[in-house]
Amino acid sequence: MSLAWNTGQLLDAAAGKPVPGHTAIEYHLLSWRELYDKSIISADRHHSSAGEWVLRGDRHFYTVTVTSRPFYSIPQHLCLSFDCFIKTESERNWTVTGPPIDKVAAELITLLSVFAREPLVPLGLRRQDDRPITIPYHYTPPPRTTGAVSPPAIGIDSSGFIAIVKGFAKVPAARQEAIIAAARFYYGALLLTGFDIAGAYVSLVCAIECLAGHHFGDQKFKFDEVEKFKKLKATLENISSLRRGKALAEKLKQDLVAAEYFLFQKYKNFIVEHLPESFWSVPDALYPYNSIFPPIPKEKLVGCLRDAYDARSSYVHAGKPFPPYVEFGMRDRAPIEASFAIEKIRGKQRYLPPLSWLERLTQTVIIEYLHRSCAPELVTARQAEFAEKERLLATIKELPENVMNALEKLTKWTAGYLGFSVINPMASNKQWADKVKTVSLLREKNLIGGKGKGMQGHSWLKDRFVGEVVGEHFFGVAKNPFRDNELLLPKGMRE
Repeated sequence: MSLAWNTGQLLDAAAGKPVPGHTAIEYHLLSWRELYDKSIISADRHHSSAGEWVLRGDRHFYTVTVTSRPFYSIPQHLCLSFDCFIKTESERNWTVTGPPIDKVAAELITLLSVFAREPLVPLGLRRQDDRPITIPYHYTPPPRTTGAVSPPAIGIDSSGFIAIVKGFAKVPAARQEAIIAAARFYYGALLLTGFDIAGAYVSLVCAIECLAGHHFGDQKFKFDEVEKFKKLKATLENISSLRRGKALAEKLKQDLVAAEYFLFQKYKNFIVEHLPESFWSVPDALYPYNSIFPPIPKEKLVGCLRDAYDARSSYVHAGKPFPPYVEFGMRDRAPIEASFAIEKIRGKQRYLPPLSWLERLTQTVIIEYLHRSCAPELVTARQAEFAEKERLLATIKELPENVMNALEKLTKWTAGYLGFSVINPMASNKQWADKVKTVSLLREKNLIGGKGKGMQGHSWLKDRFVGEVVGEHFFGVAKNPFRDNELLLPKGMRE
C-alpha cells in the first residue's frame, strides 16, 4: 500500500528518523459536492481565511485546499499537497526508483471520497517541487451524473481524518489491503450510479465483504447458525434415528461446516457489529427522497441484509435483475416502472433495500471500522461524549418547569441564527429568562455561558456539544437543527 508506506515515511521524518529523499507534490482533483474543513471556526466558512481549506495542514503532510473561486463553485477544484518519498522496487531483472505519486494520491483520494460520500475525481500532477507540470491521471472516470438533488455541503473533520490516515500506516498490511479494497468498491459504486445501478449495488455489497472477510478471517460458525443448513434439519434427524445414525449425522454436520465459507454470516455479522445506533435515529441529508420508501426498522435489518445479499448473488450468478425501484432517488430522473415497483412494497417492513439506503449503510459501516481499527482514540472520545450527553439530557429533564421553559426559549432563539454568518449569538437575559435565579441555575449546570450580572447580562448556549444536546431534547433526534452545527463555539474553547 503506497499510502501507508509514504505516511510511514512522513511520520518517521517528523520523529527525526532517517528517511529517503522526497519531492513536494501538488495534485489536483475535482468534487461535485462542496467540501470544507469543519474544524475551522469562522462566522463565514466562505471567507478567504476558512474557505480555502478542506484538510488544513502544512502542505508537507496531506493537505487539501480549494483552488476554485468562489470556494463554493461546483465542480470544486481541489489541490492535494504532500511530500512524496522516493521508493526503490526491484523484481528479478529490473529496478524502479521514484516517488509513487499517483498511487499515494489515488489511495488518499479514494479514502477521502468515503468521508465525502462523493467520488472525487483525480486530475493528475500539477506541480512537483517548484516546477509547474501537467501529467494527467492515467484513468479517466466517467462523467458525474446529476443527482436527485444538489448534495449539501459537507464538512470534513481534518484532525479526525488525519488521525485515521496515520493509524492506517501502522495497522497490519492485510488490513490496509482490505480497507483500500473496500474503499475502492465503494468509490466505484458512486461512479456507477450514473449508468449502472446493478453494478453499483453489487459493488456496495462487495465493499463490506472485503472488510468482513478480513475481520473474521477463517472463523467458523455453528451449524445451527447457518440459514442454508436449516432445510437439512429434517433429513439429519431422520439419519440420526437410524442405527449408528447419530454419529453419522454429527459427522455430516462437521463436514458441511468445514466446507462452508460463511460469506453471508460474515457480511451480516460485520454490519451488525459496526453499524452505529445513530443510523436509525438520524435522517439521511443526502437522499431526502428516501422518505418515499417504507422505513426499515432495526429489527428487520438482518432480513433486509439477507435480501440484499441474495439479490446480489442472483444478479451475478444468474443475471436476475434488481427491481426498478432500487434506483429511485439516486438521479434527477427515474423510469416510470420505478414508481409502479414502489407501490408493490408500500407498507412492508422487510424488502430489498434501495440503493440509496445501502449506500448510506455501507459508508457508515466503513467509517466506523476505520475509526475502530485505525484511530481507537477517536472511539474512546466519542464514548465519553455519549456518556456526557446522557448526563446532560438527564440534567435537563430534572430542571424546574420555569427553568426548562426559559432554556427552551433561549434554544429556539439561538436556532434562528443557524445558516447565517454569525458565531456564538448572545441573548439579553431579559429576552428569555424569567428571573436571575434561572440564569444562575443554568450556568451552574454548565448549560449556558454568560457575561454581565443579573437580568442586564447576556447568555448563550454553552458550546456546540451542549447545543446538540439541548436541540435533541427540544426538537427530537431526527429534527435536531443543532446537529453538526458550526454556529456555537467548540467545546472547551475559551468564552
